Amino acid sequence: MTLWISVVVAGIATYLIRFSFIAMFGKVEVPPLLERALRYVAPAVLAAIALPGLIVRDGGVDVTNPYVPAAIVGGLAAYFTKSIGAAIVVGLPALWLFTWIVG
Repeated sequence: MTLWISVVVAGIATYLIRFSFIAMFGKVEVPPLLERALRYVAPAVLAAIALPGLIVRDGGVDVTNPYVPAAIVGGLAAYFTKSIGAAIVVGLPALWLFTWIVG
């Protein structure tokens, strides 16, 4: 029972913390420097979450990991076309190809 109380209290606290920023963002004037810096939070968090899963395979770094070249190909497609769809359409077949080559 104590575990469930802890989970519920942590969930409520997390919700209130996040809601406070959403509620205050429309009412409080945010300095332009902070607003520009906040634009980079989402890409930085996404990179921090995705990069270890991309590079580490079976508990270590593997030079035959097909995810790395496929990510580079997909990243180049996204960079040149400025389209997430292009990254998926180009990157996923590249992953299949590199996985097939590595075996």
